[in-house]
Amino acid sequence: MSTLALDQTYRETGTLRSTVTGVKRWHRLIIGFALGFPVFFYLLLLAIPVIRYGHFPNYVTPYDWFGNVARIIKSTGSVQDMVPIILNEWLLEIGYMDMNYGHGIAEWSLSLVPHKIVLVSLTGALIALNLGLMIDRLEAAGATAQQCLRAGGSGVLATVGALFTGLTNATLFSIACCSTPSWVGSLAILGVETSSAFALEPYGTAGSALGIAMLLGSALWLARGGVEPKAAPLPPTKGAQ
Repeated sequence: MSTLALDQTYRETGTLRSTVTGVKRWHRLIIGFALGFPVFFYLLLLAIPVIRYGHFPNYVTPYDWFGNVARIIKSTGSVQDMVPIILNEWLLEIGYMDMNYGHGIAEWSLSLVPHKIVLVSLTGALIALNLGLMIDRLEAAGATAQQCLRAGGSGVLATVGALFTGLTNATLFSIACCSTPSWVGSLAILGVETSSAFALEPYGTAGSALGIAMLLGSALWLARGGVEPKAAPLPPTKGAQ
């Protein structure tokens, strides 16, 4: 699509239609980020305890997620109880086992939880949408000061949103935290005081939702209002030289 046609498209459509146009235009980038961002994210998480503790992972444990979910559904009568149990089921665990203690004890581990993988994938897709819309807006507007300011503000909003979502969906475990894999365990591994990390634990779901909302809000802000049309020159008055 040419810059002129892109400018006309954003000018004549509303926020939602402009966003849909951006999704269609950048669908390959969005799909690529949706698939690739979780890989990058979990490799980064895996690198954190390796660097922090100096041990490479020495075990990988897969779990029968589908079978476990089927058993939970069969044996749990209340849907209200069933959902949180299913959401906490693991798909895979990677970590370091210290064999100096009997049969061994996991010093640290990274668990893959399906619903968190979906949230990380959604985060990647929204990051790609923000990037695509930002490029479109700058091209369509000819990089005016107003559009550059909007792109910069959206970039900050999207970055903070991605940080919130990433942190609250991390699933690292450390024996020093004595807890199940969670985002607060990840904070402790990163150096946050354990008591402070656990004080933040109840806000994980809200933080994740806020991060997604910020990414979506950033995309809508980029698409909002289209591109301001340039003012047409005034016609010459009679008698003008």
